[in-house]
Amino acid sequence: MSSISLTFQKCLPLCEAGDREAWAYLLRNYASIAFRVLDFYLPSFRGDEQRRFWQEALAALTANQYERLRTFDHLSEREFLMDLRTFLLERGAERLGTSPEPPGAPKLTPDSLAALLHSLPFAHQEVVFLKLAGYSDATTEKIAGVPPSIAGKALVNLAVQYAPILRHDGDSCPWPAQWLGLIRQAHASRTPECVARRLLVRIFDGQISWYDKSPTEAHVSRCANCMESWIALREINFLRKVATPLPPAEVDELLSGLSFSAPAERGSFLRRWFGS
Repeated sequence: MSSISLTFQKCLPLCEAGDREAWAYLLRNYASIAFRVLDFYLPSFRGDEQRRFWQEALAALTANQYERLRTFDHLSEREFLMDLRTFLLERGAERLGTSPEPPGAPKLTPDSLAALLHSLPFAHQEVVFLKLAGYSDATTEKIAGVPPSIAGKALVNLAVQYAPILRHDGDSCPWPAQWLGLIRQAHASRTPECVARRLLVRIFDGQISWYDKSPTEAHVSRCANCMESWIALREINFLRKVATPLPPAEVDELLSGLSFSAPAERGSFLRRWFGS
């Protein structure tokens, strides 16, 4: 591993130049977050299947001179991780196709989800969204910052129709094929009026006035795409806190499966970048 100090903003251009040390930094700091995303949304992919899926995803990011990686946000770590999450979930949805769901699970669409959330206070909407995704009460509270009990009445009203989902115990999505399909549909419904992710980050960080925050939250509360983006931001923020860096041996294992476009024989791009 390199002893050179590296930041997120400096890392991605170096990764796109094919630098092995920059990729080691990226994998060490963010692969464990990716694994937690996969653990939750693609529980059937755990173990060797998850490693194969992740290795294939990395290969897709490095293909064609890192074409796909270049579309990710390069300025904000959280927005980069949201892009990575979306990328993984899109690939997961393609892999799952129309896999069987829990017996009795009703069909959920962006419109039916909007109907479920309609008229609920914003904080209650967040809780309902997380619970339908499959998060336990304890983790929902950590992600949303409020106990699910505040949305108790809303959850009780859902209990009859969505009992197979809400009875689910643990932190894993009980209906991944349908839920990932819902996420894809939500993203496809984006309109020019949708909120920029940078503004969502500013709201999350408390860097916006109530005058601007109120209409933004009003839009998010009625927009499947923006609500999913807001939940993704909350989720990524939580995962950044609980995920630990990947051990060096696991980083080396992942690196061994990658091919880099830039030759390594001329010396580390990191050292040329920093002039050392």
